[in-house]
Amino acid sequence: MFELINASYEYPGGVLALNDVSLHIAEGSSVALTGENGCGKTTLLRVLNGLVFPTKGEYRFAGDKIDKQTLKNAQFAKQFHRRVGYVFQNVDSQLFCGGVEDEIAFGPRQLELSEEECKRRVDDCLALLGIESLRTRAPYATSGGEKRKIAFASVLSLNPDALVMDEPLAGLDASTQNRILSLLKTLRKAKKTLVFATHNEGLVEQIADVRARMEAGRIVDVSR
Repeated sequence: MFELINASYEYPGGVLALNDVSLHIAEGSSVALTGENGCGKTTLLRVLNGLVFPTKGEYRFAGDKIDKQTLKNAQFAKQFHRRVGYVFQNVDSQLFCGGVEDEIAFGPRQLELSEEECKRRVDDCLALLGIESLRTRAPYATSGGEKRKIAFASVLSLNPDALVMDEPLAGLDASTQNRILSLLKTLRKAKKTLVFATHNEGLVEQIADVRARMEAGRIVDVSR
């Protein structure tokens, strides 16, 4: 499903965040990216989600090359972002609507689904994350853990084939961690493709089929 071929990424100013990375992620697998802060995990996830593009090498999703040119095609970009959901580490970066209900419905509305279908998806995702009580709240007026659940709900409302996550359990209390962990186990059983960066060894042990360890912008070890 995901394929990086000798991919490098250099930030403005000459900072090399990814250095000749090749990685193949099969559909339905669950892959954990591990390594110290600054090793390139977040940049790799941003490439997989089409937020940045390799400055050298190539990225393909389901066989299609993903670069600035292909994502200029609005229809192609819409389908790509429907299929690949991304949960940021700092969820404040992805929540922008004035209400929780509108936040979760935003993606389905961009797909021009009927309002009836949008409402059904909102209801389903609120129930899945156990946040029905937040329906009429403003995302900015919720706690950190609640924001994380809203972010997951807004991504899952698109029913993506793959979920890319940056530190999905970081900064959460035990109850919220358990809720998200249970959700990820459910998605794994449903054969969704999961790719996540984490320092949480328990999450790796319970969710990952494959661990890819990174150092200095490279993948230095892949283990099952």
